[in-house]
Amino acid sequence: MNSRTPSLTSFVLLMAILACGPLASPTSSPLATSVPHTQPPSPEVPSPTLAAVLSAPTAEPSPTHAAPQPAAAAHFRAGDPVQLDSISMISRTEGWGLSGSYVLTTVDGGQTWREATPPQSSQPGTQTHAYGAFLDAETAWIVFAEDGHILAEASVWNTTDAGRTWTPGAPLFHQAIGDSVWAEFAVLDARNVWVMMRGVYVGAGTHYNHELFHTTDGGLTWTSLDGEISNNYTGMVFADTAFALRTLQTTGAYAASPPAYDVTTDGGVTWEGRELPPPPEAPELFTQYPYCETYQPVVLSSQAIRMLVGCFDYYDPPRESVSYFYSTQNGGVSWSTIRLPDTVRAADDRLLWFGLNNALLLGRDMYLTTSDGQTWSFVKSVNWDGQFTFSDPQYGWAIARSDGEVALVQTMDWAATWSVIKPTITR
Repeated sequence: MNSRTPSLTSFVLLMAILACGPLASPTSSPLATSVPHTQPPSPEVPSPTLAAVLSAPTAEPSPTHAAPQPAAAAHFRAGDPVQLDSISMISRTEGWGLSGSYVLTTVDGGQTWREATPPQSSQPGTQTHAYGAFLDAETAWIVFAEDGHILAEASVWNTTDAGRTWTPGAPLFHQAIGDSVWAEFAVLDARNVWVMMRGVYVGAGTHYNHELFHTTDGGLTWTSLDGEISNNYTGMVFADTAFALRTLQTTGAYAASPPAYDVTTDGGVTWEGRELPPPPEAPELFTQYPYCETYQPVVLSSQAIRMLVGCFDYYDPPRESVSYFYSTQNGGVSWSTIRLPDTVRAADDRLLWFGLNNALLLGRDMYLTTSDGQTWSFVKSVNWDGQFTFSDPQYGWAIARSDGEVALVQTMDWAATWSVIKPTITR
């Protein structure tokens, strides 16, 4: 045996010595060593063998989670008017709103709002903006951007009590970068949420990048998923914990090509790109326009999928365009296509789905279907652009913008008429 290698006997002897605890220090306090035993000494425990030491399982450290924290101190006074940037209504009375960096809730259909902002700390002099996702009247997730960038070490805050308290998740340490970095959420249930951190560079061409995260514990911890594919995604929706679909834009008209979308069957770990077929009545459609892209995904199940397709020219805004409604009942093996009215802009309008057959298509010209998209009826024209939310097909709200003016508006008759709400702060 090599004399530099300790013998098995000496190694076991060393382990036995260490198992008995540290040797008494020469400077130990006399008080600490003079206390008499009040219990009989424990029986001697045999020293572990080398095999036992090497085969002992390594204990995994228990994850530590931050404790819930009360919402931030109020920034408004009761009775103050408030201008919302976005709104998400859960029912005809309950909902959430974002105003800059402030998170708000309502219980009276948007007439009055209560502050419910997470206690996020930010650098003095920075402009802070909140991105959020909302499951129900009690449950929400919020992440903040500072000066147009979500910091790499940002945490996603979550609440289960309508924003009275918030818990920060573990830092993401994301790698999305660019001139701006923002967040887009997809919520399945109270435990399963996905957030895509997105970045974009604008200069010699437009370049996107992203990193997708998933939580299975309501937002306490997040797992990084894919990040290699970088496109300008226009929507992402999950049918369950495995199947999801992303619609996307092309980033340059190098050559006319079919519109595409991405599918995952493993919860977002890997994605497969797929192309759509042209409408049977327009087989040359995808070569007639430099851009044909997918928008507004609706996933009723892994087999029942709906989306919009828009084809348009090089001009901004387009001089020529056409929009289609695509639907499949067999996971994309075959598709049904319906040409939409000429005033529909798939790239800009909002598709809201209710149940199996009812949907609204909302832009400056609004349309309704009660036949699973096979026919569309004109409802209303407006002179404003809106960010829409509906609790059901009858009741809806929008942040309406026109010529620099912003207003909160509401409908109670399937988007046929809209009235202005003047929201204020309540306590």
